[in-house]
Amino acid sequence: MNNTKYTTINTLNNLNPYFITGFCDAEACFTTNISNNPRYTLGWGVKIVFSIHLHSKDLENLNLIQRFFGVGSVTLHGDSAMYQVTKLNDLAYIIEHFNNYPLKTQKYADFLLFKIAYDIVKNKEHLTEVGLRKLISIRASINKGLSEKLKIAFSNITPTTRPKVPKTNLESNIPEIKHWMAGFVSGEGCFFIKISKSKTHKLGMSVALNFFVTQNIRDAYLLESFVQVFGCGDFSIVEKSSIGTYTVRNFSHIIDKVIPFFEEYPILGTKAKDFEDFKETSILINSKAHLTKEGLDKIFFIKSRMNFKRI
Repeated sequence: MNNTKYTTINTLNNLNPYFITGFCDAEACFTTNISNNPRYTLGWGVKIVFSIHLHSKDLENLNLIQRFFGVGSVTLHGDSAMYQVTKLNDLAYIIEHFNNYPLKTQKYADFLLFKIAYDIVKNKEHLTEVGLRKLISIRASINKGLSEKLKIAFSNITPTTRPKVPKTNLESNIPEIKHWMAGFVSGEGCFFIKISKSKTHKLGMSVALNFFVTQNIRDAYLLESFVQVFGCGDFSIVEKSSIGTYTVRNFSHIIDKVIPFFEEYPILGTKAKDFEDFKETSILINSKAHLTKEGLDKIFFIKSRMNFKRI
């Protein structure tokens, strides 16, 4: 492939490519849509799709990503916003990006299968029965697998073996990793103010800050590495829910490590606003303002506009 267009596009954007990969590790989807279509001899139409679905309040994130790649389109449907790339020529630039800046989660396996599917469609093999069945086998191993309709239509399909994703630890002193972390946290992180009743506080309330990142247990090794990247925090797994969580609760670690990290490697979108509120609250707590009614009321107000309550 000629790299000129891809290189030019990225030179014109301020987003770090590792940030983009981190964000896509959190939010992107690689898939192959296969549906009935009588216009084709085999009766099935195929579309290769790279997409990111977000709440409409993060529409600007998708616009930034679209400008970064220089391909695809952003659409808005009510509270849902979507960035989507479907044209084969455009998908070539998406694939080139992730070849150069690899994904780190198990989504990398989806990407590798996605590339095989892309080549099948590009070479028009999907127009043959053998090629279509290859695509169905790949589709069975990506994301949530085959739909019930496809399972019925292709009942004897054997899913393609998913590629193994190398379990690489995140190294704390590499800038590329920190940009990836900022992108990933923009998708999966949470800055949270915890206000609890307390008999030991004069105003009857205690205030604490929590920073956490959750992920499916299959990527537990990545979250474990967060401890060394930030130099603090804890990692835990809830087996029943198959969820792993990296958490920082220690206030000194939050103000000395977490906040400075994201000041140097900024996150984007509504979580960036949550981070600013989180930081403002840390200043109030550090100055003991939360021990006064005025300060506590201000923290209550800040909390009321954060996370899922943010408009």
